[in-house]
Amino acid sequence: MSSSLPDQSHELVETMITHPLALGIADTLLAVVDAAVPDFVEGLYLVGSAALGDFRPLLSDVDFVAVSRTRPRDGKLAALAEAHARLALEQPIPALDGIYLAWDDLRDGPDGIPDGPGVQQGLFFESGCHDWHPLTWSVLGASAITIRGPLCAGTGLWCGAADLEQWALASVDRCLGTWLEPDEAEGATLLAADGVERAVLGMCRLHYILATGVVPSKSNAGLYGLITFQPAWHRIIDEALRIRRAPEAACLYETPGERRRDASAFVRAVADDARAGSRWERGRGRPACRTKDR
Repeated sequence: MSSSLPDQSHELVETMITHPLALGIADTLLAVVDAAVPDFVEGLYLVGSAALGDFRPLLSDVDFVAVSRTRPRDGKLAALAEAHARLALEQPIPALDGIYLAWDDLRDGPDGIPDGPGVQQGLFFESGCHDWHPLTWSVLGASAITIRGPLCAGTGLWCGAADLEQWALASVDRCLGTWLEPDEAEGATLLAADGVERAVLGMCRLHYILATGVVPSKSNAGLYGLITFQPAWHRIIDEALRIRRAPEAACLYETPGERRRDASAFVRAVADDARAGSRWERGRGRPACRTKDR
């Protein structure tokens, strides 16, 4: 039987679930990179919100993984940096976030390879980007949208459930430091609507990963939070979902300060619950953010 039939079916599914703006930016990325470094990128995959059916043009980045036979070096690095600088000027929003890998890197996994080039908020870096972690490989294996190259399922992709759990647990502490500043301006990040959306849904997402081993979209993580956590937390979760999914709708809070108070308390409580529930940190006491009684 011809192999074209599965490819056509896969392409149809991707078209149905992937935001056209994300697909258009991926096509533009390929066109610019192909012109700068011909025949270099052999595989291009969308991950993140675009792959999880939750792309929001005003909030989301276009997350990608580009794959080649070898890592880019010297002249290719310079050409890629120039190409991404041009892309950032021509298409600043939504920004590109992604990494450049070799095929062997997909099989070796994030802990088995050295850091390398990537893009963060549209800016190209030779190393030090934030997407070299188990979550990226997990989304590649489960949900990636193939723009060019073979399906990730056919590449011998690395899979590490325990690594994903440990990464999520470490991210809980890292995110607390990001979202809750330990000084008089504590919670300043949470005064802004996008900060509330990132913190509340992000913490729901980490809790979901620790509970299930599956990476959800941010919207699905929020819905999980409504199902999982006590009704006292539903208002702040609904507010975070409103910001993400219906920003034109009325805010559920009278003041940003009131919203920040609830967001800050929720983030702390879910972090405590995530730690208590993780098999890596048993015995830390009764969870502070109780799930609903079953």
